[in-house]
Amino acid sequence: MDKNNLRATQFPVTANLIYFNHAAAGPLSRDAAEAMERHAQDQMEFGALHWRDWYAEYDRFRTAAARLIGAAPSEISVLKNTSEGLSFVAAGFRWREGDNVITTDLEFPSNALPWRALEHRGVECRVVRSRAGTYSVSDVEALMDGRTRVLSVSSAAFHNGFAPDLESLGELCEAKGVLFCVDAIQTLGAVRLDVKRAKISFLAADGHKWMLGPEGTAIFFCDERVRDLLEVLEHGWLNVDRRGRFLDCPLNLLDDGRRFEAGSLNTNGIFGLRASLDLIEQCGFEEVEQEVLRLATLLADGLESAGFRLGSPRPIRSGIVAVYPPGVDSVLGQERIALTDGMLHRRLEDEGVVCAPREGMLRFSPHFYNDDGEVERVIALLAGWRS
Repeated sequence: MDKNNLRATQFPVTANLIYFNHAAAGPLSRDAAEAMERHAQDQMEFGALHWRDWYAEYDRFRTAAARLIGAAPSEISVLKNTSEGLSFVAAGFRWREGDNVITTDLEFPSNALPWRALEHRGVECRVVRSRAGTYSVSDVEALMDGRTRVLSVSSAAFHNGFAPDLESLGELCEAKGVLFCVDAIQTLGAVRLDVKRAKISFLAADGHKWMLGPEGTAIFFCDERVRDLLEVLEHGWLNVDRRGRFLDCPLNLLDDGRRFEAGSLNTNGIFGLRASLDLIEQCGFEEVEQEVLRLATLLADGLESAGFRLGSPRPIRSGIVAVYPPGVDSVLGQERIALTDGMLHRRLEDEGVVCAPREGMLRFSPHFYNDDGEVERVIALLAGWRS
């Protein structure tokens, strides 16, 4: 991977900013932007004349997404966002009163609210309580019993980057007869994940973060062996076998991942995200992961050395590095004031550094195309404000 050439050709954002905010929304790669522009130009000039090309792109996208996570293309659905995929599992699973689902207290609302909302159906939501921002497989196992149907966790916590051992959790679920659901939005595109090796039943991830694509296009994986355990919540003209008919068409659901795609897809977003997935694959899934973890660890080490308390657990296993701001202060007039995460966030933006305040911490999330010089600049800025 020629990083200097990659930065110049694919990521113009590097000429404007130090962009360490992929855990919120990543910049588009040039390939993604140009793919979307070509599709938009085509639709502007020819309308839907080339709809067959659009449908072919859907197939190419499902294939690219399947390669990314180790699935079959027939197990991939194209949805709007992560929340939709997780909600399809929570609301579509055929629960019985007295069942329970397990999640954790480190989850983003998208992977907490759908499970809590099952209470009116007599389903208990059990929550693993973290310690120092982490939890163990044994913590999860302690909450399981004979009525546990689903475990749903994030591949990395959105605020501190804690990445659980998905393969060990998958082994536990298989041994206990529990379905395993993963919100993968905070690692997919940066850290490798194999749904078969980790024995994952369901996975959802939007493309606008680490996959460097646009908003509004998400990957949803449902293992073909458990597909029929989910009731399809939306019916439309695309997810049934119409047999060429529109009027009085059959209600027979398609027998692959398309059954969760009820209506028209985000075609422009699919063109963009597929181009970014191809770029990541060309750079090498393993090489991308190694560089993400190297840069994140370099940043964590430097910030700790500069006197910041790390909020991310060691070892660093995702691209997210969070630090606490207490002890950092600044002169305002004749007073010294404590800098909060929000204030530091704004000061960094003024210096051309983009990160995010989360849960009282500053959250940095560099990607593989970032470089050591950018890491050193961020460390120097924050260290300078401490003095």
